[in-house]
Amino acid sequence: MSMIKKRSVLNTKVLSIGFGLIIVLIISFSFIENSKQKEITKTFLYYSFPVFKSNATYFLISDSIALIRYKNYLLYEFKDLQNFENDTATVKEEVRYRYFLFKKNEKHGFYYDFLNAKISKEVSTDSILSNRAFCGQSLFTSSKMKLLSSKKSKYSFSLIEKYKCKTKIDVTYPDTMIVYYTNKMKGLELTLSKELDFIKKMKVVKIRAIYNSQFINGNPNKFPNYEYKFELKEDKVSNLEKYRLFVEKEIKAKY
Repeated sequence: MSMIKKRSVLNTKVLSIGFGLIIVLIISFSFIENSKQKEITKTFLYYSFPVFKSNATYFLISDSIALIRYKNYLLYEFKDLQNFENDTATVKEEVRYRYFLFKKNEKHGFYYDFLNAKISKEVSTDSILSNRAFCGQSLFTSSKMKLLSSKKSKYSFSLIEKYKCKTKIDVTYPDTMIVYYTNKMKGLELTLSKELDFIKKMKVVKIRAIYNSQFINGNPNKFPNYEYKFELKEDKVSNLEKYRLFVEKEIKAKY
């Protein structure tokens, strides 16, 4: 009877040790996978704005660019809409992606017509980013704005601030601007306001420039409310392996 008890206790210990090892392996594997995921990240800059017709109605244009960060390299993904036409009409619209790869702080990088393209073109980093990624453009100028309210948030944003123009010089100046901050994404090269990022020691992740309904000189129609919107969002869904493989291949070939 005592022998059976000893064997039972021994078997229980073996099972406990085995189960513990399995848990450790699962945790270790998860940690490795998470580390791999964080080694490469993808962040979108979404933006939308109205295009007005002569009768003061409008339609929204929405678009995005993406930044893939891997090691010491940055890969921008630009979306282009290509139209295929015959003699009378547009037959098909097709979205194509262009890419720009460069090493951090380098003045030149490489532009690709598609991912894994064998041919690339060396171009100026400042030139391509100012033309296609809002680099160097000011979406917010604090000297022209007056703070109306500031509140902390427990949810998606750490802080939300509301501003108005000190002086609305013309119709291009918004009536209200709402700025959303987070304590995440610090160090991200994409920025909506380098000035506010620095002042607040946080990251501006969303800006809404709101325009009230108004008449515009030369048009008898009253224009409705509208807004320009810019927002940064991390892509937590896509498989980023194709980007990693592409960057690794180009690093070996060019750097």
